[in-house]
Amino acid sequence: MNTDVEERLSSYFFPVKESRVFFETDDVTTLCTPEYKAITRADNGRLISVMNDTYELVPNSEIIKPLMEQLHNMDSKWIIDPSHSYVEDHRMRLQVTFPDLTFNDGKSDIALSLFLHNSYDGSEGIRMFWGAIRGICSNGMVFGKVLGKYYRKHTSGVRLDNLVEQVRQTYDQLPVIKERIDILQNIGVSKTLQESVEKQLGKSIVKYIEEQPTPESQWILYNYLTWYISHKIDQRMRAAYQLKVSKLFGL
Repeated sequence: MNTDVEERLSSYFFPVKESRVFFETDDVTTLCTPEYKAITRADNGRLISVMNDTYELVPNSEIIKPLMEQLHNMDSKWIIDPSHSYVEDHRMRLQVTFPDLTFNDGKSDIALSLFLHNSYDGSEGIRMFWGAIRGICSNGMVFGKVLGKYYRKHTSGVRLDNLVEQVRQTYDQLPVIKERIDILQNIGVSKTLQESVEKQLGKSIVKYIEEQPTPESQWILYNYLTWYISHKIDQRMRAAYQLKVSKLFGL
């Protein structure tokens, strides 16, 4: 990893450690429980979480640094994309965008992206999603459904040790994604879909949609939703919303 990239990612690499958990009984006796362990920051001692003793601690650096090493060996251009990246004590999301690996929906270039997740509180495991970022407005997209089908069929799962091959395979699937988008561009918004959007995503998003020009197709509605998620939803919650939208629209 070069110095510039390491500096940009330094906030992700704070040291973490496991510590014993102590508690006081009713008679103020202090005991240690072997069934749980505390996850703390080793630099400032701050408590992050208390986890079951079976929890496996995997520091962010152990998944990000190998990923960066593979990226540096790739021919394709890539950037660390801040638009959907964040890090907190208990979890993180890192977005890497490939600006040259794009497709176009007739209005804008849409660049392939990957989203790497990790947590120290059990909220999610190590996960990597493939998606995209829309050039003109930074709308984040996750292609969980269409690519999920592909990876389940053709590989043993998304791994961090075969990134070059994953990029190639995912890029090869862009025609499938484009075909699905073409379908969405030619399907109207049904009442059933409107009801599903409200049920899955909430009334605040529905209110925003109602303030926009009536969507003439499901693709327009999809872009309304991805814009709202990318600009109005807290960073920590975006992945969950993006996956729900992916499922709703079959992307």
